[in-house]
Amino acid sequence: MTMNDIIATERRNTDKIYLYLEGIFWKVYERSAFAFIHRISRYKPSKRFVKYLDAEIVSLGFPDASRAKVLGDRPLLSASDDRLVLDAGTIGVEEYERWKEALPLIVPKNNLPAAGPVYTATLYGGRTERQVVPPPVPETESVPRHEPVATGERVAMQPAKTAAENDRSVDETVLRDLRNFSVENATPLECLLFVSSLKKQLNGNIR
Repeated sequence: MTMNDIIATERRNTDKIYLYLEGIFWKVYERSAFAFIHRISRYKPSKRFVKYLDAEIVSLGFPDASRAKVLGDRPLLSASDDRLVLDAGTIGVEEYERWKEALPLIVPKNNLPAAGPVYTATLYGGRTERQVVPPPVPETESVPRHEPVATGERVAMQPAKTAAENDRSVDETVLRDLRNFSVENATPLECLLFVSSLKKQLNGNIR
C-alpha cells in the first residue's frame, strides 16, 4: 500500500482508525489520527506539507514495543503484519477539518547548505516523504594557503590546519547541528537519518 492509497482511504474514512507499521513504529494519518487522539490516547500530532502529494498531512506515531500499552485490549476489526483497523465510532468530518486547520504547520529548517550527500526517507512503494541534507564535513587543508599580496612584496604563507584544529572544527559543527535539531518536530525516521549523518561526520574525521 502506497502513501497515496493511505490518504485516499482516509478521505473516505468516517468510522475507523487505521494504523500502519513503518519500520519499528505504528503510524496513524489524517482522520484516523483525529479519532485516535479523541478515542485512544492524546498523542501530539504533526502537520507537514508533503510535496509529492501536494497536500498537508497530519500524522502521529508510537513504537511497536508500546503497542499493547497504547491499544490495550481494544478489539480489532482486522489485523495484518503491517496494518491494524479499529472501530472509531462516527468521525465528524467538519470537526476534523476544523481540528486539522488549527494545527500548526511544521516547516523544516532550511539553514543547511544545498551541497553534500542527500538522504531520503523511503516509505511505501518506494516513495519518499522528505529529504534530509546533512551539513558537509569541513575539508582538511593539505597545503599552505597563499594570501594575495601587492606586487613586489614577498608572498606570506599560512600553515595548514593541524589535525587537532580540524578535529575541534568537526566536533563544534556536530555539536552545533545537534543543538539546532528540533527533535520534537521530527519524525522517528528523520531522527534516525540525522543521527546517521552526524556519525558519518565523526567517522570521516577519524585518522
